[in-house]
Amino acid sequence: MASWRHRWWIGWIALLAMPGLLLAQPNTAPAVETGQAADFDQILQRVIGPASLEASSTEYDADLQRLRVALPAGDPARDARFRSVYCGSSTWRDPVEGLAYADGALALARDLNDSASQARALLCRAEYVMLTSGTQRGLADVDQAVDMLRNGHEPQLLAEALETRGDILSLLGEQAKAMLDFQRARAAYQQAGIAGEAESLVLSIAVAYRRMGDVEQARRYFTQALQRMQARADWEGVATNLIQLGFLQEEAGAPERAVRPFQQALDVAIAHRLPNTANSALLGLAEAQINLGQGETGLRTLERARAGFAARQDASSEDSLQLLTGQALARQGRHAEALAHYRQALPLIKRNGNDRYLALLYKAQATSLEAMGHPAAALSDYKTYTDLQLRLQGKMRLEQGRLLEYEYEIRRGEFENRRLRSEAASKQEQVQALERVRHWQWLTILLGALLLALLTSLAWRHGRTSRRLSRESLIDPLTGISNRAAIEAEAMRALEGATRPGAAVSLLILDLDNFKAINDRHGHAAGDQVLRGATDAWHTVLRGRDPLGRIGGEEFVVVCADTSLEQAMAVAERLREATTALRFDDIDPALRVTVSIGVAQSQHSDDTHEDVLARADAALYRAKQRGRDRVEH
Repeated sequence: MASWRHRWWIGWIALLAMPGLLLAQPNTAPAVETGQAADFDQILQRVIGPASLEASSTEYDADLQRLRVALPAGDPARDARFRSVYCGSSTWRDPVEGLAYADGALALARDLNDSASQARALLCRAEYVMLTSGTQRGLADVDQAVDMLRNGHEPQLLAEALETRGDILSLLGEQAKAMLDFQRARAAYQQAGIAGEAESLVLSIAVAYRRMGDVEQARRYFTQALQRMQARADWEGVATNLIQLGFLQEEAGAPERAVRPFQQALDVAIAHRLPNTANSALLGLAEAQINLGQGETGLRTLERARAGFAARQDASSEDSLQLLTGQALARQGRHAEALAHYRQALPLIKRNGNDRYLALLYKAQATSLEAMGHPAAALSDYKTYTDLQLRLQGKMRLEQGRLLEYEYEIRRGEFENRRLRSEAASKQEQVQALERVRHWQWLTILLGALLLALLTSLAWRHGRTSRRLSRESLIDPLTGISNRAAIEAEAMRALEGATRPGAAVSLLILDLDNFKAINDRHGHAAGDQVLRGATDAWHTVLRGRDPLGRIGGEEFVVVCADTSLEQAMAVAERLREATTALRFDDIDPALRVTVSIGVAQSQHSDDTHEDVLARADAALYRAKQRGRDRVEH
């Protein structure tokens, strides 16, 4: 999207203006030229209307400069509108100066009671606040802008505000809430009469899926967007989606596959003079090189990125630069130098509230401290890293569950709206029919009977569909067993029912070993067959009272109510043996499948299912670390 906020993230143009231009003061001549006002309004519509969604950053900035020239003298109302959009110009290299300009634009819009300009100024201000004070701090301004726009008079601006808030929530790890804002933004864009999907919204949704660990959904979104961008020669969009595909490979643990999309993005950005995009591609490429053990190469790439950011006077990526530089130095055994960079990165990462990068930093710091002979400090940092990882994993599972609930509510709401529209249309047809034939009583009675039958049919169909959706929302479509929401509900019920003294609930987390290799070697259809075969085998050895559910990918949970840890370990061992006995001759006679299992028991009455699952997850991690195909508690 080519709105003001996306221009801000894309970067600064190489333009140094004299003070009069930089402050963008209106002309002081008293007359307001009618023709000039019309020109201003026409350009403003391009800047804030649907055309802005397709404009490149260069085109958008050029329109802002034209808007400045066309601003009529002595016209406070248009001056307020101008300032609210010019606030997002890449003219503002210094975020402190940009923040001061945003405050001035906001004050003028408030004085004139111009709610749309106030909202734009608030959204712009939020970007500068995030750069100067951290991501979390910008949320209040965006919330205020969303509330101000709920009257529905500016649907496109409301969509942009919701999308902005969703981006911030996603960056802070609140993926379910972010997705809800993205869905609302989509509806607002449709209300504004904008056909098709805004590409920036598609990108935001894809990034949220990536951060939530849904690799396949994210890859599908990024790949399809990349094809659309290539077809219309939108090189900024091409490079951006290539960078995201690189990050997707990095987070999937395949840095060797991340190098190519990062390098392609860099080539596109250089060829089409997109310096900020080039800097982002360099950062991603450096991370991949470092993770591949190429410390020296990674350092050279980081130096190129650092020089590029410095040339743009852009300090927004300083936390990543410091962290990656430390990791590259550590790869070369220069741990003392690495620790110095980690110390510089720590407050910047904490300020932005990104727990994922914070976990990476503590893990890297622990490695360097251990290498330098400081085991106590290394152990402390590694414990912090482990706690952060458990929290991140728990939060990811929670966000995935919440997203399922939100999606179900959205589908149910859409169905209800369609039903109400159908009923309203039917009633309107009835009224018209009654007016046409009001002199014939028998026809009135007949139409009433037909209407009653229609409403009864709709109610019956609605009830049947609601029941079916309710059932389907609790079943994993591939294996036919409980899904995440259903099995977590079973765990909560089991823990709530364990009220008598000595009663215990045990949870098992199962993870098929090296499952990705099965998909890569034999294809996803074979992987699906293995998942179904494993769940069928497990059902044959499970006690009838122990529900089994799939919580994602190749990961499953068993709830053992009124079961001690020792009893649960015996159940887990039966599951492990049943898995080892599986054969898939139609796929590959040599294929053998094993499973690692983590077991945990509730320890006290106020244990939540998240607590027990977190301990079982930690036990599963130990099983993986100790060679797989085993049970740990």
